[in-house]
This record gives sequence, C-alpha cells and structure tokens, in this order.
Amino acid sequence: MAEEAGFHADTGDLRQAPGDVGAALSALRHQKGVTGKALGALVGFSQAKISKVERGALRASPRDVRKIATALDAPADLVAQLVEWAEQAQGDTTARRRGFAARANASQQDVSAQEARATTIWEFEPTVVPGLLQTSEYARSVINGYRLATVTDLSTRWAETAALVSVRTQRQERLYDLSKTFDFMIMESVLGNRLAPPETMLGQVKRIEQVARHPNITIRIVPQTATLELPPLHGFAILDDDLVITESVDATLYRDRRSLDFYRYFFKAYVHHSVTDLDSIIERYKATYASLILPADH
Repeated sequence: MAEEAGFHADTGDLRQAPGDVGAALSALRHQKGVTGKALGALVGFSQAKISKVERGALRASPRDVRKIATALDAPADLVAQLVEWAEQAQGDTTARRRGFAARANASQQDVSAQEARATTIWEFEPTVVPGLLQTSEYARSVINGYRLATVTDLSTRWAETAALVSVRTQRQERLYDLSKTFDFMIMESVLGNRLAPPETMLGQVKRIEQVARHPNITIRIVPQTATLELPPLHGFAILDDDLVITESVDATLYRDRRSLDFYRYFFKAYVHHSVTDLDSIIERYKATYASLILPADH
C-alpha cells in the first residue's frame, strides 16, 4: 500500500503537465516500476509500440491511452485527463487535414494572438524570411507559391492571398512595440532563395537591413561558411519560454517542456555560428539583386 500511495502521490505533477501524453505515460510506467515489455503484455501491444507512444513517435488513440493508463493503475481523474489530451491531439490532426486555405487562415490568426501576448520572441528560419520581416510583395510571392502546389481552384487564389498578406502586415506592427523583444535567426541561404522577382528580393533585403536597426530587435544570420553540428530544422518560434510554434505548410503549437527545451537548445547552438554585424552580407545580396534588375545591355 505504501508503494501504491507513493505512486499516486507522484502523479500530482503529471496532472499539471502541458499535454504531452507520451511523456506522462512514460513517467507513470517508470513510477510503477513496469518494463515496456511487461506493459505491452498487459495491454496487448508490442514493446515497440509502447516505446513509440512514449517517445511521441506514434500518436496513441484515446482508447489506447485509457487502456495503458488503466493498466498502470493511474487514478481515475488522471486517466480522464490523459484521454482528454489524446482526444485534443486527435482533433488537431483532423483539423490539419482540412484544406490549405482554412489551415493558413487559422494558423495566421492563432499565431497573431500568441504574438500579441508574448513579450519575448525567438524565431529561426532556414528557407524563407520570417513572416514578421516580410515585405508585402515577398509575402505574396511566398504564399502564392505554396498555393500553386496545394489549391486546385486557382481562381480563388488572389483574394485569399490578399487576406493572408493583410493579416501578416498587421502582425508586423508589433515590431514597434518596445515592450517586446525579438531575436530573429536566418540561414544566409534565405537571402539567396529567389522566391520573388529581383526587385522584390532587393526590397526584402533592404527591409531586413532597416528592421535590424530597431532597438528591441536582433537579427542574426548564419553564414554559408559556418560548420554546423546540427542540421537546420523547419522554421520555429519560441514565445516567452512557454510556447513553441513550428511551421511547415501549417503551424503546430507545443507547450510541453521537452519540446521547449529542445528548441531552446537548438536556437542557442546556432547563436554560436551566427553574426549580428550584417553589413557585408546584406551589401553582397543588395548588389546581386540590383545587378539582376539592370538591363541586359547595361
């Protein structure tokens, strides 16, 4: 009974966990002193499946979560909480399978709301200019590029793109709020990725140069000559050390400590390879795009 009481007492912290079902189930299993193989035998799963669920490599269904938590003698309220998290995760997956336009609109609004709340934002981008730094024309080119690959009815493209660009422009007003601090890190290749005509790219490079002068904004560039221990990831933003937003064609929000620690570690590792004296890099790309704008016989 003493061991069982201790097990239930230790789960108090798990009730406050921010939704990481796999990590919570792993903690429960270790507190109970049950091996992954033994737990699998109890619930009819392979040891490999138990491991994948705990690591987050496999998203367990609410039914499977209930079965595992119950087999580990978790308190009824904790079982209910874990099942609720699994249901929420399942709902997030369903939402991300909807049309691209709906996803993009929703993610823009969600990101905007989170940015309004945050006072410190770290952002990393390996392929495109961060949304908060994009000019309207660059943003339009990037969004239209994604939509060419995902939208079958191109007749709706322009109006929806305009709406998305408008939301992104409104978000940029926060850059001038001196109660907020921003730390942007981009790979140098971002400046070389010609996702828009040369005149748009030139304007975008100048925009980065201008924003870098703001007192509450740091812009870092990781030079192409840097030797990297960690390969570049997808774009992500860390807000106030309690939320990570990752982006591919849509946005995913993470609040669990494991994800936060990982992305903070990644960002800090890249700080060592980055430069904040941007003059030489910026001037090189300004010259490149300016030369492309000149007439061929110049």
